[in-house]
Amino acid sequence: MTIPFNFSKVEIKDALRLALQSAVSAALTFVILKYFNLPEVFVAVLSAVLVVEPSIGNTFIAAKGRVLATIVGSAIGFILLVVIPWGFGTALSLAIAMFVLNGISSFKPTWRYGVVAAVAIALGSTNDAWDTSLDRIIAIGIGVAVGILVSFVVWPEKSETRTKRHIKNALRALYKRFEFAIDNTRSEENEGSAHASKFHESLSKAKQSVGSITFNDPKGFRNQINQIEKLYNSTLIINRVALNTKADVTDGDSGIEKNTEDLKLCALDLIKDLIDNECASEEKLEEFKEQISKVKDNFKNSEDNRDLNLLRHAFVFGVLEIQDSLIGLNESFSD
Repeated sequence: MTIPFNFSKVEIKDALRLALQSAVSAALTFVILKYFNLPEVFVAVLSAVLVVEPSIGNTFIAAKGRVLATIVGSAIGFILLVVIPWGFGTALSLAIAMFVLNGISSFKPTWRYGVVAAVAIALGSTNDAWDTSLDRIIAIGIGVAVGILVSFVVWPEKSETRTKRHIKNALRALYKRFEFAIDNTRSEENEGSAHASKFHESLSKAKQSVGSITFNDPKGFRNQINQIEKLYNSTLIINRVALNTKADVTDGDSGIEKNTEDLKLCALDLIKDLIDNECASEEKLEEFKEQISKVKDNFKNSEDNRDLNLLRHAFVFGVLEIQDSLIGLNESFSD
């Protein structure tokens, strides 16, 4: 069995960042608790490590969820420990605690962390239930605070930065997807599935990152993501036209072979500008619109192939959608 090592530089960088921040958080939390002679070192270190996420915003959101889950988990464990006699009743206490917390975690994943506190307290004794609960909440609070501090200080990365990177990766994949879609209308049969997978992966990560933006308004990024999705869906129209024909849609007697090639180059140039400069010039936008008009005005129907005519009309509809999507995407970057 071979183990793939085709990790990107970004993935390696993220892994190193998480490893370094986790290591610093664990060591610093351990030193603090030992210095002040506080109990529950294990729980505190666990909190510090588990709260660290790829970005500052992710860490902050995770911290809020895990602290709240810990308080709830501690309360559940404490109540069950007091109400249900210790011994065989402990099994019932654990079952109830797990049922409640894991049920909630189906909707709020960060609440799974509350399981640690609930189990730890439910397995204690009624004599020290309150002290144990308080010690663990303090330890978890210290661990979370250290994790947040480390994410701000040690090799920090904002959620905005991650969102922007994933958006540009999605655009790079879309660039190739669009190029292949246009080429395939001339039966060149380029394979675009790998770029489709990369697009969906990058856009999914962009949506996750934008959801963790905490200290700024994410509206602009959400608009960019929506416009990129629209552009991709418009590209799919072209791609489906290409996949559903054995005849040339933009070649032969179509009358738009050169116009289509010029249109492709203009669109790719615009997308590249958005990737590199986050804005396209008015001159390039006007040239792109002109090429769209030429495709719309110059395409010809086939004299003896009704299905091909339908596909050519669908192609023209697709490029008009491309036009609206690209203009909207450029505006979203400008805003």
